[in-house]
Amino acid sequence: MPPRNLMICVALALALSGCDNMPPKSLLPAKAVPDWVLSTPADSREWYWGVGEGPQLDTAKRAALKDIAAKLRVSISGQLTSQVSVTNNSVDRQAYSRIIEEVQKTEFSHYVVEKTARSDNGFFVLVKVDRLAFVRDQQQKLGALESVLQQATHDLASKTALERFVTLHGLRSDLEQAVGYAQLLIAAEPDARHAARLRNLEDLQQQLRLAPGQLVLRIQARPDDADLANAVSSHLNDFGIRTGQAGAGVGNILNIASSSRSDSLYGSKLLKLNTTLSLLDDQGRVLASRAYETAGASTYDFRGARQNAIVKLRAALREAGPVQSLGFNE
Repeated sequence: MPPRNLMICVALALALSGCDNMPPKSLLPAKAVPDWVLSTPADSREWYWGVGEGPQLDTAKRAALKDIAAKLRVSISGQLTSQVSVTNNSVDRQAYSRIIEEVQKTEFSHYVVEKTARSDNGFFVLVKVDRLAFVRDQQQKLGALESVLQQATHDLASKTALERFVTLHGLRSDLEQAVGYAQLLIAAEPDARHAARLRNLEDLQQQLRLAPGQLVLRIQARPDDADLANAVSSHLNDFGIRTGQAGAGVGNILNIASSSRSDSLYGSKLLKLNTTLSLLDDQGRVLASRAYETAGASTYDFRGARQNAIVKLRAALREAGPVQSLGFNE
């Protein structure tokens, strides 16, 4: 064998021998995890601390900020859950669920990336959030919403039951967001002033819960539309609004008018139902109105097709909610 070829063979043999002696990749020591990942610094009056991991530094940073938000959310969730358990109220449960959703959207604008390190999956990041700046941000957001709520409800006691109902339901989203900010404030800085602001908001929430029960709508409809009247009454009752027959007792009149067009197609019975709900004051003036068009089908008769159209009307009313279904804007 020529000397050159002999040298190549020896080099290959040595390389293969070296590969045989290397440990499998799975047995190689993993990157050391920093102490600050295993034991995150404790939160203080000045700082919130969070750790995150991600394939890029930016995603790891966002994960660290979510870690801080999660700690706040857990604290608030526990408090809200205990309140729901005391009241045992399904309406409270839905409202508090929406408040937690608002808390989950918490963003931090005053933070510092304190440390970074490589990980097997990319990067570790240690972030600290300026706690006092966070408190100031929440106070500013809460103050703006409180101004809106106070302006809209300053004369609430002088309003009619219908006016209170519409006003309070129109403020529901702002009210729940404000409660979320107040809860965040208390979690970040326990203070009697924040607790008092939360109690004022919870008082408005209580008025919102009671508003439907203080409202009575008298249903007015033709005898042929008794099925529609029953469907609309059931919808309103589901939201706590009491209903009765027109001409009996007190309350605003809800007039129900309908028209329909029927047709047959390939043996199926088709019906298009047009329904209009008009809410009247005691002078007969229209306060709000909304029209619905629903279609139904049946393989048997037009009565079945009409019932199918009414089922779809109930679904449309439910999706609109108690206020918008009557024609009011929230």
